[in-house]
Amino acid sequence: MIANFNTTYNSHFAPQIKSMLELRASLGRSNRTLSFNLQSFDRFVCNNYPDADKLTQELAQQWCADGASATGSGYKMNVMRGFGKYLASIGINAFVFPASWIPKNRPKLPHIFTDAELWQFFSAADSVSPHFNSPMWEYVIPVVFRIMFACGLRPQEARFLKRSDVDYNHCVILVTESKGYKDRLLPICEDLAELCRKYDTIANAKQPYREFFFQAPKGGAYRNAWLTAQYHRVRKLAGGIAKGSVPYDLRHNYATKTLMRWTEEKRDFYKWLPYLSTYMGHETFKSTYYYVHLLPERLSACDFTKITGIIPEVVR
Repeated sequence: MIANFNTTYNSHFAPQIKSMLELRASLGRSNRTLSFNLQSFDRFVCNNYPDADKLTQELAQQWCADGASATGSGYKMNVMRGFGKYLASIGINAFVFPASWIPKNRPKLPHIFTDAELWQFFSAADSVSPHFNSPMWEYVIPVVFRIMFACGLRPQEARFLKRSDVDYNHCVILVTESKGYKDRLLPICEDLAELCRKYDTIANAKQPYREFFFQAPKGGAYRNAWLTAQYHRVRKLAGGIAKGSVPYDLRHNYATKTLMRWTEEKRDFYKWLPYLSTYMGHETFKSTYYYVHLLPERLSACDFTKITGIIPEVVR
């Protein structure tokens, strides 16, 4: 039995999984999500192929097709492709998924919230009742979604914020180990800083010495499935708005509303886009230009007439 990154591996693949994660960590690459996916693979092997010690095509494909997450098998194939490539690199005969077999993601257009929908969403977040299994969630939910929207954070960036990363006294948030393995320092408005200060005071009283800013009851960061479930809980409490949307859409809304504000202010996009790109942690400008191309198609469905800032009233 081998433990690593708060996960435990029990199959015959445990030594190889551990060595792969250690190699990635030594290169400065994040293993947070990968370690949990490999734990899922490890558990699948233990339950179904306990004697397996070779990564075969059948074994890899069986795991990718297993369980409720099978609809996201493209991601699972990428996990297996990476593991297979690592095994091959250290001289172990293993199946490697051909890149051509892995389906390409076709992202749908994000839901762009109207001002009214934003009020509904955050009002619903503020109304979440306490829960005995998660005694902090009535405090976590209103703040984590506001940070995602106010700063354009990816869901995993918000989940993995450390307490030391949120400096509300100086109105900055440090995002570490982001996509592309780059850190970035984000200035935040005073209203959001004050909200973080109030939350931190309550959280510290209930969870002394916590590591993560949003720490799960049993320690560690909240899982992605938890965050997604709470997003849809809030969305339904808000009258079922934004049907089909996902937590990542809050990041999309940060970008589009910022660009619309710049449009109203008649700013030159080509001068200002580098600032937005840096703030959002985009690896290339191509990712930022996506939002520019998105605006003409969705503009008629949005209510931007009253926007003077990114989240002026919502955080209060």
